[in-house]
Amino acid sequence: MKFRYIIDPQYQSQDYFPIDLSIHNSFWDKNDVSDILTMENFLEEQRNTSGKFVAHGGYKEQRALYRKSARFQDGAVRDVHMGIDLWAPAGTNVHAIMDGKVHSFADNDDAGNYGPTIILEHDYQGDKLYSLYGHLSKSDMQRWEIGARFRESEQIATLGTPQENGGYSPHLHFQLMTTMQDYAGDFPGVIAENDLEKYSEIILDPNPFIFG
Repeated sequence: MKFRYIIDPQYQSQDYFPIDLSIHNSFWDKNDVSDILTMENFLEEQRNTSGKFVAHGGYKEQRALYRKSARFQDGAVRDVHMGIDLWAPAGTNVHAIMDGKVHSFADNDDAGNYGPTIILEHDYQGDKLYSLYGHLSKSDMQRWEIGARFRESEQIATLGTPQENGGYSPHLHFQLMTTMQDYAGDFPGVIAENDLEKYSEIILDPNPFIFG
């Protein structure tokens, strides 16, 4: 499989590098991952060290970040991240992973949520596949329409600021689902560890789709 860019095409595969936000990274024992300035400084240091620009990671990563948020503490603790995050500045272009049409969109605007979100529906190898793009700019929503078609690599949005993206350092949350169940404009992206087996059948590893 080929590399598919889903953020600005000036960044190719060699410009990406992984970061670790998991509970196993001792850096986060003494640093608050939910603090935007702390996260931005961490990203800058990692970029300088790696000589690369787009930080990424997170599929099935268990994160302390969610243990500090009341949003993820209702019932069983949800702290397993089921998409991939890609960090780049607010305003960075976001592109469709493959040909598809708009299934749904919404502004999930409560703190810690996705903020503006769009979901595309794709025909993939004879089945339906759905791609979710979260933490986007509110201004993008004005031009989205249900059923509108996008070609692979066509721009669909831009990354939002912390004031509109749920309160996070600017990044894209990208996720692939084999079914939407009854969701529209939203889909669980952080789950309880006990639900991992169930959701692993629905939410695919996005890494092969991006990096080949």
